[in-house]
Amino acid sequence: MKLHLQQDAQYNLINGYGQDGIVVRGQYYSHGLLVAADWLQSPWGPESAEGLGLEHFNEVLARKPDVMLLGTGKKQYFPLQLMVALRNAGIPVEVMDTSAACRTYNILMAEDRMVLAALMHPET
Repeated sequence: MKLHLQQDAQYNLINGYGQDGIVVRGQYYSHGLLVAADWLQSPWGPESAEGLGLEHFNEVLARKPDVMLLGTGKKQYFPLQLMVALRNAGIPVEVMDTSAACRTYNILMAEDRMVLAALMHPET
C-alpha cells in the first residue's frame, strides 16, 4: 500500500508497505527494521514476533523515544513480559500490526513527536 509522497527528505517517513517489505525514503527493506526521524537500523529483530526479547531493544533503550510503536507483523501479538520490561525502563509501548504501526508512525512524525517504530515484516 502506498501511503504518500514524502515532501521532506530529511526525515525517515514510511512511503509504503506490503508483501515485499517496508519502503522508507524510497528504499525497500525486506526485513524487520527500527526507524526514527533521523535513524534507521535494518535488518532488525527475529523471524517472528514470538521471538522478540528485550535484547532486540538495546538501541531503543539508548534513544529513549517519547513512544515506541511495535509492529508485530500481519497480526497483532502482545508480548506482555517484553512490554512490561520496556515500560519499566521508561519506554511507552504501543503494540499493533505492522501496517497500522507504519500509518501511526507517519502521523506521529507529522505531529513532531519523538517516535521510534520497531517493525516486523508486514507479512510475517
